[in-house]
Amino acid sequence: MALEITTVGAQVFYAFETTSGTRPTTGYTELTDVNEAPEFDLSLETIDASNITDTITRYVPGRQDPGGDAAYTLNHTNAVIDAWATLVSTAETNYAAGKRLWWAYVYPGADDAYYWAGQPLALGSSGISQNALSTIPAHCAVNEIHGWDAKPTT
Repeated sequence: MALEITTVGAQVFYAFETTSGTRPTTGYTELTDVNEAPEFDLSLETIDASNITDTITRYVPGRQDPGGDAAYTLNHTNAVIDAWATLVSTAETNYAAGKRLWWAYVYPGADDAYYWAGQPLALGSSGISQNALSTIPAHCAVNEIHGWDAKPTT
């Protein structure tokens, strides 16, 4: 019998590298008010490896592409706007020093967390519709995918 993992109670954390090029394992902070975190479908580019004697095209794996833009959907609150602005400013300072921002997805019941590095960008604005929760898209430029590894400590 499989024990399926759900997103109920899932959390998103972030931490900056203390040593350039080394993903942190401790010191993560929770990103609050997340309605949706970006999915990573590592699509595969294939390379045609055929030659003139082949009667069918042969492919070899090329690069995987996580997509260049990853967007969170956050609840629209004054605290979220202030926290994201601080995160963007801190990321700019750290990136100038060669230190990236790492994200961790932690799912209750999962043994490991999912890690990726990405630089947060300035917020845009939500749309307006009647009788709806206002949410804000928060975009990041994807730098690296680490994948599944031991959960971080906060």
